[in-house]
Amino acid sequence: MSQFNWEGVDSQGRRCQGELDAESERAARGQLKARGIVLRRLQPVREKGHGNTAGKRNKGALNGDETALFLQQLATLIGAGMPLVESLGSIATGMPRAKAASAVFHVRQQILEGDSLASSLRQIGMDDIICNMVEAGEETGQLDIVATRLAELLDNRRRLQQELMSAILYPAIILFFGMAVMTVLLTWVVPQIVAVFQRSGGELPWITELVITVSSFVRHDGAWLLASGMLLILAGRWLLKKPAIRAWRDRMLLRLPLLSSLLIRIDTARFSRTLGMLLAGGVPVLAAMRIAAQGLSLIPVRELAEHARESIREGDTLAHTLQDGGLLPHMAIQMMDIGEQSGELDRMLLRIADQYESETSRLINRLMTIVEPGLMLIMAVLVGMLAMAILLPIVEMNSMIH
Repeated sequence: MSQFNWEGVDSQGRRCQGELDAESERAARGQLKARGIVLRRLQPVREKGHGNTAGKRNKGALNGDETALFLQQLATLIGAGMPLVESLGSIATGMPRAKAASAVFHVRQQILEGDSLASSLRQIGMDDIICNMVEAGEETGQLDIVATRLAELLDNRRRLQQELMSAILYPAIILFFGMAVMTVLLTWVVPQIVAVFQRSGGELPWITELVITVSSFVRHDGAWLLASGMLLILAGRWLLKKPAIRAWRDRMLLRLPLLSSLLIRIDTARFSRTLGMLLAGGVPVLAAMRIAAQGLSLIPVRELAEHARESIREGDTLAHTLQDGGLLPHMAIQMMDIGEQSGELDRMLLRIADQYESETSRLINRLMTIVEPGLMLIMAVLVGMLAMAILLPIVEMNSMIH
């Protein structure tokens, strides 16, 4: 048994509120509807028994891969005609981790108690996009189709993330090992060679003097430098929790030529696919816009999407309001306009997502063809300078001996 706080309007048009006990959220809504109350807010207060404890324990229990697996299996089993409760039991049994299996069993138990699938998924911390589309699928009787679309959405997201990680990983490895080699040379090799030069008493070239100065700084103040770097990273992460700082950072990123193009295409693809999937699933346009805006990574683009939502509420079109911001690509705006005029905005948004995901992949490859040789060139110049700093005094010493 659960306890709920509620607010609503009675049959006389007066605002009222209170608490009630019910088996589930659906049962609470039914009780209030029978009393002629139009609900404005319904919120669980506490659970009697073990239901709430299980919900808290399973909050966010499914990771990205498990969520995709859950949706794929749900679409397959429901499409094959298996009842929802039996499907959830079968999925829970096949989950690779005990925590994920417990979460799916919790969803199954909530449905047995009369709750909806969407509400049960919210209790285990499932994403708003998934919950809203599942709710629309339950209302329209197309839960298997919705689950298939959601699995495709998660697969596309995961593929794009893997491409980005692969693109970042190789340059990061080159940079890390290059800096490690330079640190070893400056802290161990250079001091031993410097001792030989100092005993010779000759005048050292300027590049050698520079390397000796850097080596001395790294050996004596390297720990302080490392600690300062760590503090700067922690301070940066703390500052980026503030919306104003994140907005400033995003505006700075949008001024960088190639990087801004990549980030805009990623957000365009993400926004278009999320909004298109929600609209195709039957979610109302204003609710779909709110959810799609939450998934955007760039704050200026998110603010533009939220402004577009308010403009649509007032009767404007999506393409017109997004065009005013000047952030999204012109081609995407044109395709949205065509989709609105033809009445197939959801399909057009999915086509936009496909196109800009492909462009994102090509742009990542193009950036990597620039970044990788650039990093190699920088490391070659640094190592070459270090080699010259060591070899030039040796050559001069040989000349003096001869």
